[in-house]
Amino acid sequence: MLLRRPFRLWTLLALLGGGLLAPSSAFSEELILSGSSMLYPANLAWARGYERDHPGVTLRVRAPGSGAGIAGTAEGNVSIGASDIFLSSRELAKKGHIVLIPVALEGVVPVVNLPASAGRTPLRLSGPLLARLLSGRIAFWDDPLLRRENPGRSLPHLPVRPVVRSDASGTTFLLTDYLAHSSRWWRENVGRDLLPEWPRNPRERAVSGSRSVVAEVRAREGSIGYVGLGWLGRSDLLPVALENDAGRFVIPSVRSIGSGVEGLGSRTSFPEGYNRSLVGGGSVPGAWPVTGVEFWMVSPDLPEATMAEVRRLVVWVLTEGQAPAYTSSQGFVPLSGLPARSRLIRKLREVLPGNSFRPTTGG
Repeated sequence: MLLRRPFRLWTLLALLGGGLLAPSSAFSEELILSGSSMLYPANLAWARGYERDHPGVTLRVRAPGSGAGIAGTAEGNVSIGASDIFLSSRELAKKGHIVLIPVALEGVVPVVNLPASAGRTPLRLSGPLLARLLSGRIAFWDDPLLRRENPGRSLPHLPVRPVVRSDASGTTFLLTDYLAHSSRWWRENVGRDLLPEWPRNPRERAVSGSRSVVAEVRAREGSIGYVGLGWLGRSDLLPVALENDAGRFVIPSVRSIGSGVEGLGSRTSFPEGYNRSLVGGGSVPGAWPVTGVEFWMVSPDLPEATMAEVRRLVVWVLTEGQAPAYTSSQGFVPLSGLPARSRLIRKLREVLPGNSFRPTTGG
């Protein structure tokens, strides 16, 4: 398992004391949850579940992308931001010391639209082949390199039409992280980024958001795009079988994504142990190689009443909200090794104190 850029998420604040969070009987403010479109299926499921369990609380869920979620959190325009991107402590400081809370794990899945004659078995792609397809260096689906990797398969003489994200996207960040890891050409010419400078390709379409990627790939035969696993069940698009570091071609699933995060260990510390991006799959044969941690982001400057409700919501998501109805059934993997509820509440009171508390440092 390759663990990329581990970092310290934050320095824990002074302990505010134990005790459970008070019930939210008087809270009626509307919360806005905005950001990652890859996390949108889980965010929507969590929002509806929390509203059912907490009458009087309303959550508005938006999905403009991870970049917008980060900006909205830093600027105070949203109650909670959502992102597929880990941020260094320096980057967090630049954004106003926003706090990252891991909430789930997810995989990025390349999807294709090929004619029925090509079959419904997932196409086998290595990282270098995927890089060639997305960069335009493979122009037709019956290219000899693709045929060699997929012997005996009928591949059409059809133009390859890449569909990429035009917005600052955590889904793009994770995919380009994998491509930079597995393809020297991609690493040297494009690299890993939220909004990379995509290679010039007249057949390429750039769209905003995961929903638009699904729609565009559906609309054009010969297209290839990428979305989170949670979006795959909402489309009839064909996923690919992607090669991992163990040399195995793996089909995306909740199980293979779960295998992809085995490197985190069964006793992962919360939240510090989740602060990394995982690509390649390491030596685990069945590991999906494009896997990442999904984060919620909270500004320390939220009004005290809002912060109290945000804490209650985060506790719910990290306890009841980790159930299969909200995670695996939506295409996500629940977090492992979470502390007991009472300890989790104390931890969140430390890192999400609300604006009635300001830590001070000596020296």
